[in-house]
Amino acid sequence: MAYWDEQWETKPLEELKELQFQKFSKQLQHINQNPFYRNRFAEAGLNPEDVKNWEDIKKVPFTVKSDLRDNYPTGLLSGNWGDVVRIHMTSGTTGAPTILAYSANDLEIWAECMARNFVAGGLSKNDIVQQAHGYGLFTGGFGFHYGLEKVGAKVIPTGSGGTDRQLRLMQEWGTTVFTGTPSYAAYMAEIAIEKGIDPVKDLKLKYGFHGGEPCSDGLRKRINERLGYRAHGGGLRVCYGLTEMGGPMSMDCEAETGQHVWADHFLMEIIDPVTHEYVNPGEPGELVISNLSFDSMPIIRYRTGDRIMVSTEKCECGRTHPRISGFLGRVDDMLLVSGTNVFPSQIEFVLLKHANLSENWQLVVEDNKGLHMMKVEIEPAVGSEVDTAFIKELEKELHSHLEIKCGVDIKDVGSLPRFEGKAKRVVDKRE
Repeated sequence: MAYWDEQWETKPLEELKELQFQKFSKQLQHINQNPFYRNRFAEAGLNPEDVKNWEDIKKVPFTVKSDLRDNYPTGLLSGNWGDVVRIHMTSGTTGAPTILAYSANDLEIWAECMARNFVAGGLSKNDIVQQAHGYGLFTGGFGFHYGLEKVGAKVIPTGSGGTDRQLRLMQEWGTTVFTGTPSYAAYMAEIAIEKGIDPVKDLKLKYGFHGGEPCSDGLRKRINERLGYRAHGGGLRVCYGLTEMGGPMSMDCEAETGQHVWADHFLMEIIDPVTHEYVNPGEPGELVISNLSFDSMPIIRYRTGDRIMVSTEKCECGRTHPRISGFLGRVDDMLLVSGTNVFPSQIEFVLLKHANLSENWQLVVEDNKGLHMMKVEIEPAVGSEVDTAFIKELEKELHSHLEIKCGVDIKDVGSLPRFEGKAKRVVDKRE
């Protein structure tokens, strides 16, 4: 088992927890220099020096996405503006962007965490990597790029899109690692087969490091098989991250038992999203996370809106850092349909159990005279036929799983949208 920094990656959890508390306390003092946080603490009747134990951490107010948007552009900067060397941000299509500013030290820590991730997932400096996460304001491409280079791999910075070129480069250079969203990996496999390229025989892909959106077990299995990762002795590694914490931050190791979150740099808390109380160990809840190491714009107790499960058991890979052992969807991905909570991840779980269905689908929600109607549009797998009897059984299965009726509409192969970035699965036509 290879490590990037074995001493830190295998440090006993109790020592890591002690370090976390020390760094959290230090960050409180640091961000208290920022007017927003100073006012927020005062409103809560909190002095950072009052946080003396783990129980006291719950007194620290949460940070939420609207705080970043309301204080755009630099209102949450806690470090010196003169030390900022990089700014990343979201698209801002639904309002002011969410930004993060980085010092040179922040970028070094980010690259260090990503180097740990890649080596844990099986990457070595001998690998040839096509990095197809987008470059630009989005954090993903740069986070992956600098982590890959830190390990010493050979990076081809293709960015997203240009699928024909991606496939040509894979053949010409013997690419062994592909990065990008899971949706794009699935699309890449589809186009390869259409062009008569057998990824198992004609390509040398061993690992896929895929982030930017959730990846269900069913989709992971399909990508592993179709792009040849498993056949070549490797596999798909899921990455988790968010702009507010700096970008990509955690990833599957070779054991594939969850994404390791480096406890010397990030503190995870799991809460009930309604009561804000901690859930019991091993139970699902909303992830609240703090950046313990950044200088310029560390965000503390950030409510991610992500519903996860965490394991603190030592991983079979030997690493001691906690893992996101289950990603259950985003709180804001939840749809309320006729009084029932529906998550797109629930639907994909059912659909991808069936080999005669493709991974190209979308959920359409409509309003018919006040009655909410829901249907799944999906393409059959290439070469497969889907009859009426199967559709009826699939609708029953969806009804049982979702506890609400959901129709199924089989579309022609190639008729539904494909995605080179994050997939858009929900079409909500309600007023």
